[in-house]
Amino acid sequence: MMKRIILTLLLLFVFSSSQVSAEGKGEEALLSITPIPIVEWTLPYAGILPDHPLYPIKQMRDKILLFVTRDPYKKVNIELILADKHLVMGSLLWERGSIDLAEKTLAQGEKYLLMGISILEAMEKDKDLPPGLIDKLKLAAKKHQEVLTRLMLAEKEVNNRQKLNEVLATTNQAIQKITGLK
Repeated sequence: MMKRIILTLLLLFVFSSSQVSAEGKGEEALLSITPIPIVEWTLPYAGILPDHPLYPIKQMRDKILLFVTRDPYKKVNIELILADKHLVMGSLLWERGSIDLAEKTLAQGEKYLLMGISILEAMEKDKDLPPGLIDKLKLAAKKHQEVLTRLMLAEKEVNNRQKLNEVLATTNQAIQKITGLK
């Protein structure tokens, strides 16, 4: 399924970067699409999706796990895993056509990403951060940006693109916050 999506996006990119002549002016204009860099970040298996009847149990488990975790380093990692899982779940729902549920799931995932960065900001004020943690979050945020941008480019309806753009704005906010850390 994922290979088919990647192949389709690749073909769209190859065929869409062609020259288009400007009518009435006699000059050629180049239609350029900025390629989306592929980020080397492995996304986890999503598990059951939000449209499954047992999903509320999964949500409760995640909330309990976040509540009982006191170590900020572990909490950041849990927030990151939850953000990645919501990204995968939202993408799968989007492909299925459950746009409203997908948008809600994607937005929740980006909130988890922002929360992880907020914890990281608090950790930075108190003590030195573990090595590599900022880079890990930067890489994850870039992967989120890549996946959301690909979904948005593949979407034809303007309203749905707007929904994805709002979620992408949260991702961009997360990238700005993480860039500001040492």
